[in-house]
Amino acid sequence: MTEPLVFDGVGKVWTRELDGTLKYIDEKVNSVIFAPQFSWTKVFGGESGYPFHLTAQDLADTLSIEVPRYSPLLAEMSQGAATETGPMTFDENEEGILAATGYQIKALSKFGGTFVADSDEVYLKEPGGKLTQLERVAATPTAEQYSITSDGLITSDTTNDNKNLVVTYNWTSVGGTMNGFTGTRKPKPFKFTHRFELINDRTGSPVQVQLTVYKAIGGGTLNVGAARKTPSTNTIALEVLEADITPDNPNGYAAVIIFSE
Repeated sequence: MTEPLVFDGVGKVWTRELDGTLKYIDEKVNSVIFAPQFSWTKVFGGESGYPFHLTAQDLADTLSIEVPRYSPLLAEMSQGAATETGPMTFDENEEGILAATGYQIKALSKFGGTFVADSDEVYLKEPGGKLTQLERVAATPTAEQYSITSDGLITSDTTNDNKNLVVTYNWTSVGGTMNGFTGTRKPKPFKFTHRFELINDRTGSPVQVQLTVYKAIGGGTLNVGAARKTPSTNTIALEVLEADITPDNPNGYAAVIIFSE
């Protein structure tokens, strides 16, 4: 492909483990940048301002992906995070009014969770913000105490009616996913594919393009923060490694770019 090309869209990316297992696929990608890097060390001598010799340095090819969201699989790729699935326990807190009929915690119906027994703490909140902790009892609470049922209904003495309360507790989801980040984590190498389309600047016709990096490993910073009404954009830096000679890569190329006519 010798024609001038114009980038028009990002396309989609996917990764496979080195045994061929499809690991991650995404069509909502902001950018993919492949940057092959080759540099020289200049050797100077004599009176000339030009080097008389150049010593080749090791290659430093890099690849980066910008994705406008978070995924547990991105955490595995970029950080070597461990992923576990199953019931997960969440911390919760709520503020409400302790009515004569009590206060029913809301997360159980809102999120479909199960209340974790004995995980609750209840505080009365004064207008200035001061918190006074109440003692949990099985039944017949006084003004300094409260009771809570297995489904999260809080009651207290009538002297506390219509007072503000703050309750903290745990609830468990039926299923969920956890990313675990250890101090000794290390990402696993994977094969990276990027399929996208360019435009032939002379003819205006679309040109199909594919970038394949046969062995890459994750790195960089993964953003797991949250900002109001702001997408969690993650830029993942991938290092290109020396590839193995395999049936789909008989020449052992580190990366290839192919174009249609």
